[in-house]
Amino acid sequence: MPNVSQPALAGLSALESLPVEIIQEIFLHCLEVNLPRASIHIARALSNTVLYTWVIRYVFSSTNESARQDFFTPDFLPWPLDVFAISPNERRNLQNVILSCRWCTLPLIRKCQRDYIEHTIRRKCLQLDLAPEDRQTLISIGEQFDNDQHLTPDDTLHAHRGKGDLILKAKIAKSDVDCKVAVWFDAGAVQIRPSSEIYQETDIFRLPCFAANLPVQVPDKLLFPPWTDSKLDFLELLSPDGYLDEDPEHPRAKRILRQTIRDRDLATFKRLLSMRIRVPWYKYPIRWPVLPNHFYVALKYAREVEDPFVRLLVSQRWEDIPSDDFQLKDQLMAKLGTGISG
Repeated sequence: MPNVSQPALAGLSALESLPVEIIQEIFLHCLEVNLPRASIHIARALSNTVLYTWVIRYVFSSTNESARQDFFTPDFLPWPLDVFAISPNERRNLQNVILSCRWCTLPLIRKCQRDYIEHTIRRKCLQLDLAPEDRQTLISIGEQFDNDQHLTPDDTLHAHRGKGDLILKAKIAKSDVDCKVAVWFDAGAVQIRPSSEIYQETDIFRLPCFAANLPVQVPDKLLFPPWTDSKLDFLELLSPDGYLDEDPEHPRAKRILRQTIRDRDLATFKRLLSMRIRVPWYKYPIRWPVLPNHFYVALKYAREVEDPFVRLLVSQRWEDIPSDDFQLKDQLMAKLGTGISG
């Protein structure tokens, strides 16, 4: 233990008096995410981007079969972290806790996605037989992220909706077996799959990765204004795999959409309407819930004929109005300058 003067240690517990490296080692062994809340001294010892990166890799990396061998190298995920040593339920619980942490931000997740994709390519994709230009594309894959370390499919060469933002042909090494390498930048995913015209959901490397039958809960920190692009991007990244509400009445989703109408925040309102979110009782994401109350709120706060909030709800979510609520339909149509209901 390094020499530490007695005054410096005065008032510190035995744990706080340990060297920073030992405190960090203890944290990696127990992975008690609440440990930094024990004291300011411990919080400072654990306030480390490298440490946060390891935790995200540990909890959010894919646990697919191909990752069991020659993937989690010590330089990428140091001992004692072992993604296969925790149960799916423990993994989901840790994901919920980490997503709620202040330090778990979209820029950090994007950095981890970039590192993960580059590591997957080094460990799995460069072992394939590739055309020289395709090999170079994979080697320089990091350059395809923009300054925010984020790349959308519309910005990507070789974009194929649903099949990958970047798709390259290859062969399994020392064989004539054809395969394809597919990369999804926004989802932080890489897949090596059989060459086929039919899309197959086979073994895939992804960060963040969530268990299909154990959805996480979207943290509160992403569900209130001020709405920023970063916050909405983070919400959109989590929404297909993370649920907002356990209650079929959708109290959180309802409140958020209603608040954007009251605040006249049209840009956020549009963005939320376009999102799909997970619910615990259904296997696939659903459209952001729109309830009759949202139509009434839009009418109440409408400031003009052809109000944009009313127009969007009518044009995009008319079918969410109860079929027998003719009064609401007539009010909406009147607001838009027509008396047609149906």
